[in-house]
Amino acid sequence: MSVAFLFPGQGSQVPGMLHTLPDHPSVARTLDEVSETLRKDVLELDSPEAFRSTVSVQLALLACGVGVARALIAEGVEPEAVAGMSAGAFAAAVTAGVLNLADGVRLVKRSARRGWWNFTQKDMVSPP
Repeated sequence: MSVAFLFPGQGSQVPGMLHTLPDHPSVARTLDEVSETLRKDVLELDSPEAFRSTVSVQLALLACGVGVARALIAEGVEPEAVAGMSAGAFAAAVTAGVLNLADGVRLVKRSARRGWWNFTQKDMVSPP
């Protein structure tokens, strides 16, 4: 059987979602790594108040997606493919090993602040 991990974008968030993740060492390590990169406890980002910010929403989605994916992989569930919708693309890229998590956190913060349309236009390298 083929397995794919699919990561949703903004709109799939639920207040408190980071607090209901599985009690698994891979999830705990992921949350710690995101918190270390942010220099802030990622668990502060999933309150209704925090979710007023696109940055908080997208960082919480990244942490949630990567944490669960890592837990599944640690338990032997290996995806043959990963895909993400909008902000979920960053969790897919981290899970696929294209980005490390710290870089994913920095890119999500930047893109959430600037908006996808500005991020892709201003940050793409143009051919000579």
